[in-house]
Amino acid sequence: MSETVNYQRTQPDRRKRPTPVISKYTFGGGRRKTIRRNSDKSAGIFVDIYSTRLLIVVISLLTLSCVDAFLTLSLIERGSVIEANPIMAFFLDLGVFPFSLIKFFITAVALIVLCLFKNVSITRIGLPVAIKIYLAVIIYEIYLYMI
Repeated sequence: MSETVNYQRTQPDRRKRPTPVISKYTFGGGRRKTIRRNSDKSAGIFVDIYSTRLLIVVISLLTLSCVDAFLTLSLIERGSVIEANPIMAFFLDLGVFPFSLIKFFITAVALIVLCLFKNVSITRIGLPVAIKIYLAVIIYEIYLYMI
């Protein structure tokens, strides 16, 4: 005879406060990969372990950012374009290395924040959109490079 197990919670949550964005498990490894309770899905819960898929998306975006920087610098060197972003134009005036470093740093920091908020719906929508935008920009830059 099998016994039916009731998984409904009958007692209040034992946690005194929600998991913080950055905790001792954020970088040291924890146990949570996904949100377990349906009631927590709308709260933007943070997890300890990140998926391989998210790693691939992050590496892809960093790579696309570096390709964009390279193509931008190549086009500027040829005299085909100017840097339209005033912040990046400022760093470009300081030199190629500061421009490249800041571009990489800004992208990396943004991706770290997005990884922490991976369960928020805007992040799940925004990361694939960011890849598509970067791909469109790179295709356009390659087109400009060829003409």
